[in-house]
Amino acid sequence: MRRLLAASAATLVVVAGAAAAVPAPTVAATAASYVEMSLVIGTSARGRPIRAFYRGEEGAPHVLLVLGQMHGDEKAGIATARWIRDHVEPRPGTGVWVVPTMNPDGNARGTRINGRGVDLNRNWPTSGWSGADRGTRYWGGPRPASEPETRAMMDFLAQAQPDYVASIHQPLRAIGRGGHGRWERRLARHLDLPRRHLGVGNPSGTDSPTLTAWYDTTLGEHGAATTIEYAARTTHRYRTVIAGRGIARAARIR
Repeated sequence: MRRLLAASAATLVVVAGAAAAVPAPTVAATAASYVEMSLVIGTSARGRPIRAFYRGEEGAPHVLLVLGQMHGDEKAGIATARWIRDHVEPRPGTGVWVVPTMNPDGNARGTRINGRGVDLNRNWPTSGWSGADRGTRYWGGPRPASEPETRAMMDFLAQAQPDYVASIHQPLRAIGRGGHGRWERRLARHLDLPRRHLGVGNPSGTDSPTLTAWYDTTLGEHGAATTIEYAARTTHRYRTVIAGRGIARAARIR
């Protein structure tokens, strides 16, 4: 599988749908084959950088990707992502990519939608995409993958090809049931959450226009993507230590 990691001396920049140049990543070697890496994978509708961080074995054959936030008013997952970035040391042969937020505009404003009024988890180019509900917090955008944040994550996922994707949301308190039984059951056990179907109202027989459905239908041969929904309120320990360790253990990177 293609991986975004190369030799530490190499320069890697990922730009998705953005004309402006972005800074090159920084790579720090902390062991013979262990690296820490940061890069900008794209920019938001209002020009804010979308950052990704890697820790683990260089060119690891088994990789987890954690997305802390897609909706700007769902804050708890950012704490989980940052805790994993700062505290999880993947075991040999594994690594973890962390994207604290793919919606920095919504995060700054505390709104579900991005800077152009689009619900990013209804903007993915699947058979279930719809442009209905314009002007509401559930608008899927003027066209599939219209938003720079969506395109940035699409390109990044296509290059990283993680074995597991954990996309964190609130407040439905569940692990999305999506056909990845063992991975979902491990997440449910470690995070103390039930498994159940989480839909977005797309027509029957279509794939929901979400990150997880897009990954499973487009890049599913590389891995499994799952939605994690925390409760509306979480303790600091839950959204950091418990969830961080739980996701890492479920993905078997520690």
